[in-house]
Amino acid sequence: MNSEEIARLANVSRATVSRVMNGHPNVSEKTRKKIEKIIREHNYFPDTSARSLAGVNSRFIGLFIIDFTSEHGEYTVSRSTFFYEFVGYAIDVANKYRYNLVTTIIHRDNIDDIDRLFQSHSIAGGIILGDLLDQKTLAHISASGYPIVLCHQIRYSPSPNIVTVNLDNFRCGRMAGEELVRHGHKKIAHITGEARRMAVQDRLDGFVSALTASGISYNQEKYVFFGEFYRRKSAYEGVKALLERCRDDLPTAMFITSSMLQVGALNAIREAGLSVPEDISIIGMGELDAEIYTTPPLSEVFLGCEKFAAAAVSRLLESIENPSPQIRNHIISEWRLISRGSIQKL
Repeated sequence: MNSEEIARLANVSRATVSRVMNGHPNVSEKTRKKIEKIIREHNYFPDTSARSLAGVNSRFIGLFIIDFTSEHGEYTVSRSTFFYEFVGYAIDVANKYRYNLVTTIIHRDNIDDIDRLFQSHSIAGGIILGDLLDQKTLAHISASGYPIVLCHQIRYSPSPNIVTVNLDNFRCGRMAGEELVRHGHKKIAHITGEARRMAVQDRLDGFVSALTASGISYNQEKYVFFGEFYRRKSAYEGVKALLERCRDDLPTAMFITSSMLQVGALNAIREAGLSVPEDISIIGMGELDAEIYTTPPLSEVFLGCEKFAAAAVSRLLESIENPSPQIRNHIISEWRLISRGSIQKL
């Protein structure tokens, strides 16, 4: 399949196909949609070396935020302190290297936008962040040859065009568990995000390993709540139900894994007539500084969203410049413990 065959199927000139592929505006919307539909159906990917010879080199990169839990019209980025901080830092790093960042929210019904932006030559590479993509979509991206950085999607790159950037979430969970155990806590609730996420499972595994290493038997069914990472209402309702369920045997501490969940959990704790840390100690975690979002300021295992965003953008730009990087899997392990007094020693 080539652009001439695409033109023949669409009953247009080859020049019209070229204009659509290069994002030029002087094509009718009806014609554009017809050509894009044929391109998708035939899985057509232009020859990037030919584009380079023609002098068409994009200085734009894409950031695809995968959000399968909300509907169109909901403010995915603005409701999440993590997303808008990540976007801000990613823009800064891209601009430093004279690239511009295009941010797109991907719901289940517009997942083809990833292909569309690449096929139109709008972007030179992309970062995928957020909800887990299914194996079929990941396989397609891998086979396409697009320069892609996957954040918290898979552990190991399946092809030369894919680079992974992941946080060492197991270490984060273990550090949080060890800190609570050091203060004498054994009955610890874990408030976290969707169970399907790789990061969620890694944090839970690290957390449980810290308790197990100290001889503490952990009841996951009783003390773990899987909510939605970026909705404070999720943690509020979950912690409220947990406290009611365990009212005769309350946890003495909680490990909470996002800023939004921390705010919701604190509201539920106060509403139950309990206080932090006198009744329930809390340690948080995240790529944001919880000190400015919660009262009281929480102890936390902290990395910094800036480092995560910088690593993702830098690795993508390296992949664009060198299509077959020698190192394709990157783990960021620079978590540090910040103590602010929200943990009471038993």
